[in-house]
Amino acid sequence: MTFDVATFTSLWLITFLCCALITTALSRMFAQVAAFRFWAVAFFLNAASAACVVAHVTWQNDTLLVLAATFALQYRLLIWMGLRKLLGVVAPWRTGLALTLLFCALHASALAFPAPVLLRAILLALFFLPCRIGTLYEVWRPRRANVGPARSIAMIGGAIASVNTIVPFVLALLDRSNLSLLLGNPRTTSALYAIVFAGDLLLASGLIVFAFKLLSVERNMLATLDRSASAQLAASRALRALRRPRDTLAHVYGHHEGITHPQPLTWTI
Repeated sequence: MTFDVATFTSLWLITFLCCALITTALSRMFAQVAAFRFWAVAFFLNAASAACVVAHVTWQNDTLLVLAATFALQYRLLIWMGLRKLLGVVAPWRTGLALTLLFCALHASALAFPAPVLLRAILLALFFLPCRIGTLYEVWRPRRANVGPARSIAMIGGAIASVNTIVPFVLALLDRSNLSLLLGNPRTTSALYAIVFAGDLLLASGLIVFAFKLLSVERNMLATLDRSASAQLAASRALRALRRPRDTLAHVYGHHEGITHPQPLTWTI
């Protein structure tokens, strides 16, 4: 097998389609974790973006490039919003939808009216980079303990993915626009594509492990609280059981001591 751009695109499509199926199954198994639903949709969109890139090689239609870039942006937004939901933070999905529509319109306009390659690269970096930085920031914040390895995997993948976001901009500055992943049809960038693929794959696997680790930590905390509450309840019951005989004896003795004899009635005339 030749590891060229077409091969990595096919691997990208198959891998993230499998990730989408796995997270869909996890969202049904762990219905209380809303992040799995966000990530399942995100992985489906990422696979759809790769499919659009593959289709563009055959049909050479700018609409496919717009769809690929739009799906890629939605994928990054949903990954970030799912992570925020996992950490108990509000996910601004309405704002994300508005940003997606704005990006779609701007990117379509840049292709319809042939804009400079540098301008299109700036457009990609302007919309894609904040999503990656937001994801990396949410993973980096030490909100939970005992999630070191999972956080490390997600941080490495997030860092690679964040750097990859500005690759089109750097290539445009170097006047190598034909090598960009979303600005055209890549033909000689298999090594670069492999790094991008590895970054997204590490981020996806790291986030899934991170979610399971958080679930494990929270369940251990709940189990500890449950054991503590059970121990306190058992101690309280034992204390009441010890007090009950004394209260009964005190009630009996107090009842005998408090008996009063009736006094004879006296009549006064």
